[in-house]
Amino acid sequence: MTDREPPVVEPPAGTPALADPATARALRSMRVPFLVLPPVVLALGVLAGWLSGAGAPPAVVTLVVIVALAFAIALVLTFVLHGLWLRPAGRMLAGSPWRPASVAVHRASKGLPRTPLVVSDGERRFTAVVGALPWAVQQVLARTGRVWVVGPDESGWVALRSTGLLLPLGAARVSAAEVGPRVVVEQPEPLRVRAALEDLVVARQVAVPRRRSRTGLVAPALLLVFALVGLVDLLGRDFAGELLGVTAAVVAVVLALAALLVWRVRVARRWSAVEKSLAAGAWTAVPVVLDPPADQFPRTVTGTAEVGGRTVPVRLVAASAGLRANTAATGTLWTAGAPAPGAAVAAGLPGYPYTTLARFGG
Repeated sequence: MTDREPPVVEPPAGTPALADPATARALRSMRVPFLVLPPVVLALGVLAGWLSGAGAPPAVVTLVVIVALAFAIALVLTFVLHGLWLRPAGRMLAGSPWRPASVAVHRASKGLPRTPLVVSDGERRFTAVVGALPWAVQQVLARTGRVWVVGPDESGWVALRSTGLLLPLGAARVSAAEVGPRVVVEQPEPLRVRAALEDLVVARQVAVPRRRSRTGLVAPALLLVFALVGLVDLLGRDFAGELLGVTAAVVAVVLALAALLVWRVRVARRWSAVEKSLAAGAWTAVPVVLDPPADQFPRTVTGTAEVGGRTVPVRLVAASAGLRANTAATGTLWTAGAPAPGAAVAAGLPGYPYTTLARFGG
């Protein structure tokens, strides 16, 4: 690391990788979809069949089928990305420590959009191919040139983790395939930008959810209209007997979609505030001490910060596990411009895909 790179958390060496809480938590989070999505798809399929047999309006049945298909597609995509990798990765991480290595990021010369990584740990050099590696992660790896590795095992599976990134890079496997040109580092000095919004990794990371937060309003709004049409149709009938249960189910769907729409509006407003704040100034290091979280998946994290020679409370809204871990490990929170007591400001980690709002007390 140089003064052109922010200090970041690094995995511990000398102990099995799963002894690291961040690694264990990341692996558990990768398994969650395989525990949650199948029952959800099954339940929605059963609900669609029951509604159809009970004489529910076609609009309501169609709505439930669409949602079920969306969850089914998500399950298939999750399996394709790292379903086969999880079991061998769990065995390797439980028995071996992370070891540092150098890495060069390349583009695939042909075939599927996968990312070849040329890894060298001083003892051996190999190419590991990773599927669906996000652009931001490619930039972090290419810029730092550092990676931690466990494996390969006898089948060629590898577990990788980058400096500053807590999530193991899934579905990595040794390959003899020809690699393409190296990925270009588009911003080698993220700490030197004049405004945090000029940090290319952060700007793209914000632009994606900002765009999705706007388009994400469309689906719940349309689905709510479908559900309301079905509800009006039911209320126009004699909905005694069996239709009473159908009507109750549709009312529950309407309320759930209304709540979803309200939440999506709040998310859109938050990302709009983040984007506006990022344009306000350059990255500024703020000394911060975070309080231990009350639960494993805290929605909000609190702590204290040194601002203008004063100790003030700080609250991170919807902070990712990566941002929390880096802040706790380094004692530094990076904000867009110098924060003022009583203000909310965009916070993150220069050159890394972590961004949220930090609210500083008076």
